[in-house]
Amino acid sequence: MKGFKLKKALLLLVLLPAFMTACTFDMNRREIDEIDMVLVLGIDYKNGQYQLTALYSPGSGSGSEGGEKQDGGEGSEELASGSGKSAYLALQDLKERNKKALTLAQTGTFLIGEEAAKRGLWPCIDFLQRDETIKMESLIFITKGMSAEDFIKLGQENKKTIHEDLEAIKQKQLEALTRNDNTMVNILNDCRQSLSCVMIPYMTADDSGYKVEGYAVFNNYILRDYLDSETSDGVNFFRNLVRSYDIFIENKAGLLITYTKTKIEADLSEKAINVKVKLDFESMIKEVLTEEDIFSPQQLQKLTLEQNKYIEGILEKPVKYLIEKGLDILNLARVVENQNVAGWKDIEGSWSELLPYINYSYEIKSKVSKAFMLGVR
Repeated sequence: MKGFKLKKALLLLVLLPAFMTACTFDMNRREIDEIDMVLVLGIDYKNGQYQLTALYSPGSGSGSEGGEKQDGGEGSEELASGSGKSAYLALQDLKERNKKALTLAQTGTFLIGEEAAKRGLWPCIDFLQRDETIKMESLIFITKGMSAEDFIKLGQENKKTIHEDLEAIKQKQLEALTRNDNTMVNILNDCRQSLSCVMIPYMTADDSGYKVEGYAVFNNYILRDYLDSETSDGVNFFRNLVRSYDIFIENKAGLLITYTKTKIEADLSEKAINVKVKLDFESMIKEVLTEEDIFSPQQLQKLTLEQNKYIEGILEKPVKYLIEKGLDILNLARVVENQNVAGWKDIEGSWSELLPYINYSYEIKSKVSKAFMLGVR
């Protein structure tokens, strides 16, 4: 009996390393210097085909056919591209052209060129959501007025460290907003409500660098328009995204919003849709532009009313756009559905026709705090 147990233990010791080796082989693990990590991926549609442009950090001794290298010595970024009848086939072509394995596991930003966006959002992201290595917190941007490839190459020409600049933009967004709503997972979630528009920030590029200007509007997954900055700000207030925001009261004061909370209430009454926007915020005086004592109780109360009116004007900009264009850029379909489950079934089929006739009201409460001063004027 003891001999049998001993043989069993010895057999286990022999088979275990073989089993582990087989597992390692099946996992297809590679050394880090055998992999090129894509940092930024551009998605374009040109000449009847999808084209992918990868900005990647190469492993030692790597390269790609036709790849372009950025100056900067060790650790510099390189470019590679691939094309195909679909975005997935373009990715496969890109991988086949590269001498080493390419991975999207470290890709922090996906750029969709304007022509690809006009052709349709879904073909640009469907293949990505099926890649198990993709980071769901990766950000998606639209490149306004140019292809993603040109956007990336312009950064190269201006000696930019592109992925670091895009990471800096991400951090700047979080200074003004409570969260980045243009993550892969959030965009995919927004695509599920087909009656509302999908809103993705768009970027512009020039010799000085990159800038996020506002939202690109997708209706039925097709790029329809670009919102200006103030209309986009209004969208952010509706979405309860604003962390900080500048207010300018002419000839009186400049203020900085330091806290906001937005709540949207929607109710149905005989097919009439009523939306109430409740917004609370606090601001801090950052600049005094008058000889008057704006810190007196009476002047502070007046300043509070003026900043409320200012923000109400910002809220009305996306509402005006929604009414004029008939595009649900405020995701009201989801709000109305969630708050009126039974009634939603009666109006879902005619949502587009009812959209311009929604009734809006605003309840805005705010507080102005006195900013710290080093001296007296």
